[in-house]
Amino acid sequence: MSALRLGRIDESFYQVVGGVVAGVLRRYGHDVAVFDGSHTEIYGALESGDVDLAVAYWLPYGHAAAWQRLGVAAVELAVLYEGAQFFWAMPAYANDRFLSIGDLSEPEASQDVPREIRGLSLDATITTASQQAVVAYGLEPLGFRVAPGGFDAWESSLKEAVDMRRPVVLPLWRPYYLNAVFDLRVLADPQGVLGPANRVILAARRDARERIGDAAEQALRSIGLTLDTVSELDRRVHVDRRSPDYVAHDWLSTSA
Repeated sequence: MSALRLGRIDESFYQVVGGVVAGVLRRYGHDVAVFDGSHTEIYGALESGDVDLAVAYWLPYGHAAAWQRLGVAAVELAVLYEGAQFFWAMPAYANDRFLSIGDLSEPEASQDVPREIRGLSLDATITTASQQAVVAYGLEPLGFRVAPGGFDAWESSLKEAVDMRRPVVLPLWRPYYLNAVFDLRVLADPQGVLGPANRVILAARRDARERIGDAAEQALRSIGLTLDTVSELDRRVHVDRRSPDYVAHDWLSTSA
């Protein structure tokens, strides 16, 4: 069998799924080299041909622009799992008047909610979409704003609020380990500003598909991951302190 180069976005929930993909390919005799990088780096590597496969793209919304740039150079080889989505969450103990993003626009109800909502980098879809949500739901006049930043500050905004049992709004997504660790309430987004649910795909360059082979491709399509499974595997990385590749290998060894 041939050597394959797998690009994997360097966030733990992508890395675990990438480890599962690599494990399946190795079962079919492929020599797999795994390369980790940012969204921009991995998507660029697939576009240039520096990698043969990439984990992963969210379609039809999350990574639509990056997917469209590939044109005919790549194909959707397999759907790895369904239902990935951006949303805003609050701890379940927070005022139960907050059921949707729009409920935050009630000044009396939201007076104790911090106006600064922690986001991630400015090129992250969750940050830009959340900034749009602040405007769309009329939160700007109340002083709400999305502050871009790093992962540590973003996660700390939730963990510190939970420790103090204070209300907080966190832009989040599924799958991610925080969903498996904290009791969170997802705020409805009736305007759809944060986008619909996505299928998460394994992308392959057209010129690599033939080398993968029909049997391996069918196995990749039948992996059987779910949204909750990926969040749980991600929890094992963060809480149990296991490497993504260890967690992926362990799941493969017990699931098939």
